[in-house]
Amino acid sequence: MKQQLLGLFFGSILSTTVYAAGGAVNPILDDSFTFKLGASWLEAEGTFSSTRDGEPTDKLSTGDLNIDDSNTQPAFAFRWRFADRWRLTFDYLGLDNDGNVRKEFDDFEFGNIKASGFLAVDTEFKTDFYIAQAGYSFLKNERAELGIGGGVHVVRFDTKLKVSGGITGIGSGIVQADSVNLTAPLPNLLGFGTYAFTPKLSVDGSVGWFSLDYSDYSGDLLALSANLDYRVTKHIGVGVGYNYFDMDLTIDKSNRKDKYELDYKGPVIYVSAGF
Repeated sequence: MKQQLLGLFFGSILSTTVYAAGGAVNPILDDSFTFKLGASWLEAEGTFSSTRDGEPTDKLSTGDLNIDDSNTQPAFAFRWRFADRWRLTFDYLGLDNDGNVRKEFDDFEFGNIKASGFLAVDTEFKTDFYIAQAGYSFLKNERAELGIGGGVHVVRFDTKLKVSGGITGIGSGIVQADSVNLTAPLPNLLGFGTYAFTPKLSVDGSVGWFSLDYSDYSGDLLALSANLDYRVTKHIGVGVGYNYFDMDLTIDKSNRKDKYELDYKGPVIYVSAGF
């Protein structure tokens, strides 16, 4: 599925670039500096688990924990075109959702928590994506560009669980908590493209891909984004986009192993300024 998405992205951008010669130039293809500020609505779906000292724990899903649907978080993007075909970009997206569930568990384990019976499980689930990338446009004309590059997705997790109820071997009415706090730098390959329909309307997209075992990290990441941008004036614009992250990540440090199999997806709206 990931390979098909990659092929579809590059094929569609390449085909439009071939037929895009001539026509008006949209400022988005020439601006040295572009800033975007907006709001995103990311939703997380998947599973995660934490193991201490080799002891396995439950694989918890966002559905099991009744994690909230997407809520509003700030989004920021910056692009510096320091040469006609070269660029540096920085993006930030975040998710901060809570979950709570009240039900009977035969056995609930996560990190230091071991409980059974009727439990109240409260979850704080936060993820931040910091994305820095450099790219080169190997195809560029008056309407479109297509490029490749590389960079890093720095993913920061902050997951906290609080369980109230029967703690195994202790009794009922006990509250116990555990948390996962980590920051994972994930280097990635980059593909990007832009196509200007008119001097005011354009579409751009990017795909980042990572699959590597290094240091304490192993796994793979696919990141897709697409934006439709409208310039109200030469320098000010508005836009709407969509972001998708498919991540399988294992972090193995000393006596603890954390595993994440998560999809993040959702829209973004923004205002932009280009100069």
